Amino acid sequence: MCNSSLIQQNLSSNETMQDTSERLHTILIALYIIDLAGGTLGAIMMAHQLFQRRSQSTMTIIISSLLVLHILMLLSIPFRLSYYISREWKFGWLACQLTSAIIYIHMYTTFTFYVAIITIRLFRLEFKRCCTAAWVAAVWLLAALVITPVLLSYYGTSNSYRSSECFQFHKEMEKVAMVIINYCLIGILVSVCAGLTVIQLSVIYRLAVKYWPDINSHAEFRAQAKSFFFILVTLVCFIPHHVFRVYYIQNLHLDKDRKLLPYNEFFLALTTMCCLDMLCFLAGIAR
Repeated sequence: MCNSSLIQQNLSSNETMQDTSERLHTILIALYIIDLAGGTLGAIMMAHQLFQRRSQSTMTIIISSLLVLHILMLLSIPFRLSYYISREWKFGWLACQLTSAIIYIHMYTTFTFYVAIITIRLFRLEFKRCCTAAWVAAVWLLAALVITPVLLSYYGTSNSYRSSECFQFHKEMEKVAMVIINYCLIGILVSVCAGLTVIQLSVIYRLAVKYWPDINSHAEFRAQAKSFFFILVTLVCFIPHHVFRVYYIQNLHLDKDRKLLPYNEFFLALTTMCCLDMLCFLAGIAR
């Protein structure tokens, strides 16, 4: 009787786990479809807006770089959707590595540009066009010539994975170096985000007190409110992934059945929702 009861409990547990995995799989596909549709629409509208303005200010250069970055990420989404819908990777190992690398490069480069936008507005920094173009180009070169080759050279190459699977480089996290790198990235992103959030909220509070009750009629307050939007995007899209990443790393050695992988993929997909920022940013420009 005891054995029968244990078997039934195991079967029930497996069915629950499978149902949860299927729900996450469906949500994952829905998120990427929303990203692709909304991100593409936002990119087209923002490109049209920038073309009409033909401005070459610091903020325009950064927003243009964000736009290009989002477009590159959006180009990788059809490959992900094909894999998640058919449940089979059909594009070769190099394409798998590239598609996997793009989502991380997009996340951290987008965060870098967000920090730049927030910092410039917070401290009212002024840069010459050539200086802005130079540091933006440096970010692009770092991502293209350093980070991408490193990811392709080391990420997913030390262990054998099935050619029909992709985005399942969980074995890499067993390396001490990869754990250290992940903890460093988590610490930097969370710390910077927390610091900017506190500073931004204090600035907004000071301006609200200063200009109350006609706060929306002052350009300074509106500019800081728009900067806070980028902090909100970071809090919603990037922070959950990094918080879960800590739990994922600490419990990976216990995850023999790869139960955590669907959750990791979900939080990673959540980071791509930041590509919808162009639609929200356009709404801000329209106002």
